[in-house]
Amino acid sequence: MPDLYPNWAALEAAETYGTDYRLEVRPTPSRVSHIAIHGGGIEAGTTELASAVASASGGQFYSLVGLKSADNGSLHITSTNYDEPQALALQSRVAYTVSYHGLSGTTPVTHIGGADTECAARIGRALEDAGFAVAYGTAEEVDGDDPENIANLNTRGAGVQLEITRAQRAAFFPNGDLSRSMRESGQRTPEFYRYVEAIRSMVAPLDTGAVPDGGLDWGLEEPDLPLTAYRFSFTDLRTDELLEVLPVQRVTFDDYIGKIGSLRGTIAVPDEAMAARIKAAVVPGRTALWVEREDSLWWGGIVWTMTQAVDDRGTVSVDVQAATFDSYLDRRVIDKTQTYTQVDQLAIARGLVGYVASLDGGDIGLRLDTRTSGVLRDRTYVAADVTRAREALDALAAVEAGFEWHVRVYRDPITGARSKRLEFGYPTIKAGATPVMLTYPGNVLAYSMPTDGTGLANTWQSRGATVNTDVSAEARPLLSTAWVYPDKLAAGWPRLDGTSDYNTVSVKSTLDTHAKADLARAREVVTIPSIRVRLDGEITPALLGASVRLRVVDVWHSEGMDAAYRVVGMRVDPAERGREESAELYLEAAA
Repeated sequence: MPDLYPNWAALEAAETYGTDYRLEVRPTPSRVSHIAIHGGGIEAGTTELASAVASASGGQFYSLVGLKSADNGSLHITSTNYDEPQALALQSRVAYTVSYHGLSGTTPVTHIGGADTECAARIGRALEDAGFAVAYGTAEEVDGDDPENIANLNTRGAGVQLEITRAQRAAFFPNGDLSRSMRESGQRTPEFYRYVEAIRSMVAPLDTGAVPDGGLDWGLEEPDLPLTAYRFSFTDLRTDELLEVLPVQRVTFDDYIGKIGSLRGTIAVPDEAMAARIKAAVVPGRTALWVEREDSLWWGGIVWTMTQAVDDRGTVSVDVQAATFDSYLDRRVIDKTQTYTQVDQLAIARGLVGYVASLDGGDIGLRLDTRTSGVLRDRTYVAADVTRAREALDALAAVEAGFEWHVRVYRDPITGARSKRLEFGYPTIKAGATPVMLTYPGNVLAYSMPTDGTGLANTWQSRGATVNTDVSAEARPLLSTAWVYPDKLAAGWPRLDGTSDYNTVSVKSTLDTHAKADLARAREVVTIPSIRVRLDGEITPALLGASVRLRVVDVWHSEGMDAAYRVVGMRVDPAERGREESAELYLEAAA
């Protein structure tokens, strides 16, 4: 059946972006592209496969994603006519290409073609070694060797085309389900990951020069790649009115569960006009800063410091430091006594934030999570203690059967407005339904796993507020029960004592819950892996609280490590000349 559309212009004029189709593009410094021009519902499974291999190898990724509820085949443009501008631009920058396609067939087979016969043969052998059926010398209509085929429009004029039967693609998803809901669920079979690894093992060396058996030509020199677009918007903290969009450079930003995140960056000041723009928009303590990557908000916070400087060459710049929106609660105190009796702990947390927001000038637009935990608490916050709101929240959360809290930024799905929400998790914050796969070698660039015993304890006692009212007598603090893990001592561990202070706690039962929680956290040696990964469609700040599956094979883990973790922090380094875009994930062992 001939295509409905002869070229991209015809498709774009007739179909609606975001409803009928979308484009997914992830440029990286790689010389290898992975493209699926018939992705989404057109040839189901090809987008997911190309994306996974690109992510695992650091390659560049492109896909046309069909979104229609039916008749996605109408979006098919044959490979020799596919002239979408972003695809052509991507191909003009790379030396190697793997193009992923689907065809009918009840037998699981991959037909391999393309003008790059040497690379095609290597990928074919890798798939065969991994247990997959491969067919060479494919029929003319799918052999992919036409010079006008999008796969061959790279700098070497030669790419690889994989035509994967429906039966083989169905084997990549549980129960052979190629539906959109299954594909977007993130669920994959072991066969999918085996297929991805086979291709990755052949294409990853193309970027390092370590090509097996030698012989592949690097082709023409490509120009510098465009960097992933980050947008830095400065707004009024209270109203969110947009003040300015400025070019911030040398940026690093991070965010954590249970800890204030930060951003550092520099704005070059080449002339008086730029200086005037910065002076008008950036006011520490009053200006909010939002970081947007492509179409998503990745970070938000408050500018607290701005430092103008000039170097020995006379170059003027401004260094900006900001902190996540939860840092605002460090600047607010509870100046009116608040009493809660048998109230859900999450309702108490909402009440404290709601109180400081209710005061004149105190509302910065924090939306409040409405969930409950079922754990009831008694708490009194005395005005004379001038307790900071963040301190009160942290203390409320850090008890036995406590909770986690975090300010998440996002765009409202209905209005598109920048939003910030105080979210709770009981007992922890969780995100995502299925674990994200991290592999080394693969999409993990580097890792470290420090094992820290400095905070170990098997006994614990906490000190509270002063309890004696006789001012002439020696001040004595309230003491918790002295908790102990006798099983640790019986197992041969030395006695390790831990203590903590809660100067505003005057109720022994509350102090006991703090002490028990502190001892539970100190019971075992802590290993907090730090994983440096490439940024792709799966690695985003939305991962905070999500589960990941980390697989490592190296000389330390010679038999392979496969462990489950939860993401509790992320630091992002946007790409700059000479620096690949990447992220540092901070993990804790999954419960």
